[in-house]
Amino acid sequence: DNCQMPPDMKTKLVKPLFFPAQACFDEHCSNDDIYRNIAEPLVHNTVKEGTVATLLLYGQTGCGKSYTMSGIEERAAKGIFQAIASLRASKDDGDNDGTNTSTSNDAGQVTLQFVELCGNKEIKDLLCARSKEVVKLLEDEDGICRLLNAKSIDITSPQHLLQKIAEGKSRRATEATDKNGVSSRSHACCQIRIKGSKGVLTLIDLAGSERRGDSLYHSHERQKESAEINASLFALKECVRARASNSSRVPFRNHNLTKLLRESFERDGARLCVIAAVSPNATDTEHSVETLRFATAIVGTDSHVREGETRIAVPAMKTFESRDILSPKQWDNTQLKRFLAHKKMDRVKLTDKHDGKVLMKMSVQQMRTQLFDDKDSELAKRLFDLLRLENDKISKLQRADRIKLAKARKGQS
Repeated sequence: DNCQMPPDMKTKLVKPLFFPAQACFDEHCSNDDIYRNIAEPLVHNTVKEGTVATLLLYGQTGCGKSYTMSGIEERAAKGIFQAIASLRASKDDGDNDGTNTSTSNDAGQVTLQFVELCGNKEIKDLLCARSKEVVKLLEDEDGICRLLNAKSIDITSPQHLLQKIAEGKSRRATEATDKNGVSSRSHACCQIRIKGSKGVLTLIDLAGSERRGDSLYHSHERQKESAEINASLFALKECVRARASNSSRVPFRNHNLTKLLRESFERDGARLCVIAAVSPNATDTEHSVETLRFATAIVGTDSHVREGETRIAVPAMKTFESRDILSPKQWDNTQLKRFLAHKKMDRVKLTDKHDGKVLMKMSVQQMRTQLFDDKDSELAKRLFDLLRLENDKISKLQRADRIKLAKARKGQS
């Protein structure tokens, strides 16, 4: 339900929105549930069938994308080597039966590349602490983009894989934003290749999304990063739309992110999965809606998004006419003079710079020296008391109005 409020700021509306999804996970679900239903089939297909599988995590800054990705990586590392062991066992059985003469050594070769996409120009190798080589994306003869000068590591075990991923994450750029103290300001692309089956598993933790209003008070550098993040996500959506419409030209070259994912979109049998992480807070409803819209656009199901009938959650309350009264601190020069005339305090030496706020800050001694002649100095104490008595009276009236307004609102709810 999307809670809205018209410009009159009185009536509260609720508009139901329905987004198609393969599965939904609430706060009671664990990372095991997410892996078993989403990532495990991708891992098995990558190892056993040699497919290209891509898993994207997207959502609002601070909603738990990186936490979810860490859970998937931990279980995927075990799943990859378990699938490889199963594949080896089946091939060894075939060799013993004389039905398979091929070797199974290549089936267990796993390589890892881990890069960070910072904007559309810089690619950082997260597996190398200080690399002098500039990482680039270059197309091979098949039109597939490969990472040039990015370190490729041969992985020997699940623990080895997780260790290298953890080292890469420690080098990833994070910055404090209004929504999260350690927000990821780049896209982290972890690419795992299975040499034996030629399968590729790509895990991408996309940078946290932010609305323009969230980054309004960021530094110029942070605002520039937010603009680059939004540009990369827009390029990703444009590629998906072009493919969905069977366009003859898919704009993969518009951004490094889409260049890196080209194989994931074009290779036969390639599978793409998007996990949209949303926050349960009511204040983040707008973010959650935009996150779900983006996810459905990526997987090509945005045409199935439905909007329900808008209903009134809280009707507009009858306005309560409070008294138009001001405390002495809010008086201007004219109102102050009117009060003094009413109290017959015509000996006060007021200037145009004096108003109620100035006088309320004065002590009796300051009033004697600044507002009265020597012969009228005794009137300072009377003026001091009159202003405070008037302030107390107005405060009581304003308090009574607030109580009446609260009762009126309670009767409308």
